[in-house]
Amino acid sequence: MQPVVSTSWKKFALLVCMTVSSACALAADLAGSVSFVIGDASVIGEDGKSHNVARGDNINAGQVLETGTTGHIHLRMVDGAFVSIRPQSRLRIEDYKYDAANPANNRIKFVLEKGVARSITGRAGEASKENYRLNTPLAAIGIRGTDFVVQAAADITRVTVQSGAVVMAPLAADCLASTLGPCKSAASRVLTAAMRDAYLELRNRNEAPLLVPAEKALESPNLLAPPRPEEPRPAADKQSKSNSGLDSRDPIREAAVDSIKNKVDAVAGPTVPDTAVPAPAQKFWWGRWASYIQPGQESSSFVNALAPGRELAVGNEVFGIVREAGTIFVPNSGVAKFQLGDAEAYMMEGKTLTAAQVTSPSLTIDFGAKRFDTSLTVNSNGHTPVSVQSSGQVTWQGELRADANSTGTKLQGALSTDASQAAYVFQRDVTNSLSVVGATRWYR
Repeated sequence: MQPVVSTSWKKFALLVCMTVSSACALAADLAGSVSFVIGDASVIGEDGKSHNVARGDNINAGQVLETGTTGHIHLRMVDGAFVSIRPQSRLRIEDYKYDAANPANNRIKFVLEKGVARSITGRAGEASKENYRLNTPLAAIGIRGTDFVVQAAADITRVTVQSGAVVMAPLAADCLASTLGPCKSAASRVLTAAMRDAYLELRNRNEAPLLVPAEKALESPNLLAPPRPEEPRPAADKQSKSNSGLDSRDPIREAAVDSIKNKVDAVAGPTVPDTAVPAPAQKFWWGRWASYIQPGQESSSFVNALAPGRELAVGNEVFGIVREAGTIFVPNSGVAKFQLGDAEAYMMEGKTLTAAQVTSPSLTIDFGAKRFDTSLTVNSNGHTPVSVQSSGQVTWQGELRADANSTGTKLQGALSTDASQAAYVFQRDVTNSLSVVGATRWYR
């Protein structure tokens, strides 16, 4: 006979799990609790019995949450994650285990049988992305520390990303519903928050998900089943909260305004805003090798750039570039135009470097064709401006490899883990003794 665990003990264990995570093993079946509920909402146990769900109820692995036409359920999971189940939806919590001491033991698995749900990754998913999975009747969705919304039906799956990135693939022999983590099949597709108003759509297991761009995204999960005001705001909007920490604005209205603004910006192009949007937090850093560092310039050295959590990406004679460490996911579709975040360039004669400026920057990546094209101009007093142009291949490892005939330019580059940023080093000979050399970081 299994021991009886009281409701009060489970609630206590949930509180302890959220504050002293090692105690989560004491409530191995406890997945989270209901933080908000409204309308027609119920929970179905492993015995198949259904009952109404109320705020404060504990939710265990193996249970199913179901909502009617007016129902919304919000869950706060044992690792701090958030899950929203919107109207006319059915979400099964197949597995939910959090072990802070041994992240390899973390297990998170949802099955969205129908409807719309939102998932914000908690500590278990952040520590063990390879052990997170959300399945629908058609697709498998893996994460990269993510806030995403998914719609599921028997014949369609759509997913949109509000923060981070997801990998979606059709369920098949090389992407089994029984496994965890993102599938790495030929039909896998990546969607990042850089394409926030777009969504991936899958209608057939025999095909790859298709990217529906923002200007055509008329059936986004957020539009088909909008969020309640009680849902957390997407991460990108948190800075706009009042100093009191409370948000009195309408998130549905503001999401619509943001969507319209993004579409207008996309049509208007880069020449419109006089007040440029600040570049996002960088995911690439560079420094010069020791032989090109003068006394007092140590802060510009490669050693200084190579901090914990970073890895060497590319380099040339003068520069080494490091990036934020992690697994690289390269999108399989879409064309992205990148903006120059920053650059460091020189006219180089022997070991002597003369500071130069980068102007007229351009970088376009066609993820579907796995090709890139870039150009810029290097300007330095007393020298004729030098045009730098290159094109080449984007590899599945996230490398930018210039074609052999790239107009005399040597270029090596890389993408960030979520493909939202890129960086490359370049060098081009001007004369037998003079060349231009530099490092650049780009974002979209």
